[in-house]
Amino acid sequence: MKDLVSTQAGDDSDGKIWGIEGMNILFILAGLIVGVGLSLSLYRSHPPALALGLGGLPFLLTVLYVFTLRQGRPKSFDTDLLETIATGTGWMPHVTQPRNPLHS
Repeated sequence: MKDLVSTQAGDDSDGKIWGIEGMNILFILAGLIVGVGLSLSLYRSHPPALALGLGGLPFLLTVLYVFTLRQGRPKSFDTDLLETIATGTGWMPHVTQPRNPLHS
């Protein structure tokens, strides 16, 4: 009996780290680095609670962004949603299509 060979091109996933998809982990890490840097710079001139509170905001905002608009969503969902909110045309084709350059 022959072994069955999967002929599919492969998984389109970018992989997961601790359950967080592909590039999303980089957004979270960037928010963490910015938050720590902000906390350390504010710690010298402000009370520790205020420095930690303001320093935690970049991390909190990036985590909210990733888990509400990117994690488990189709690619470009976040940009399409923001374009729809801004202009109302995120998921629709352009109204005027460009002319075909081959037909002049």
